[in-house]
Amino acid sequence: MWSLICLISLAFTPEVTSYSYGPPLGACARMFPKGHGVNSQTSVSPYEILVNATTYKPNDVIEITVNSTGLHDVTYFEGMMLQARRIACNVNDPTKSHGMFSVMAGDQFLTTMDCESNVKSAVVHMNHSKIESKVFYWKADFSSPVGHLVFRATVVKGKTTFWEKVYSPVIKDEASKAPLTICDSGADLVKIQSVFTMLSALILTMCITL
Repeated sequence: MWSLICLISLAFTPEVTSYSYGPPLGACARMFPKGHGVNSQTSVSPYEILVNATTYKPNDVIEITVNSTGLHDVTYFEGMMLQARRIACNVNDPTKSHGMFSVMAGDQFLTTMDCESNVKSAVVHMNHSKIESKVFYWKADFSSPVGHLVFRATVVKGKTTFWEKVYSPVIKDEASKAPLTICDSGADLVKIQSVFTMLSALILTMCITL
């Protein structure tokens, strides 16, 4: 019976280790590099997300630039994960990333990731080069608008120094009259996932020591 519990726990424990070549799929919901073993920075982020449009309709393409601003003498980043999230509270699938991303042909630093089975729904790093600025693209590849969006990123300077919840300007759904306030949707889901992760890790530790 205990062996069965161990196997189930192993199957459902999210990946929490650090990855040299980009984040694991387990990082998609919270966008937090748990394998780094430290909390995120609480100071103002030295990174910015620039866009060439602040409204969208289906099939529009938006150019996105992630820059280091030089704040705190930070002039580069070594890793990142970026998604397009709805800004509204109390939405279905609050951690879902909408639309489809693409990177420049031949880009040796960035690639796309299929988060929650949504094709190319995130942009992530695939090595740890020191980068000052990167440009990539997002397409509203859906038939009807999904509401106001924001590009949200976690940007990593190094293993122990990173900033989460770095936001672009709001990308307005031209058909929506909803408020433009960014809500940290998915917070309750993240708490539930964190509790489950800790429980699974505890069970695995007990399994190893048996």
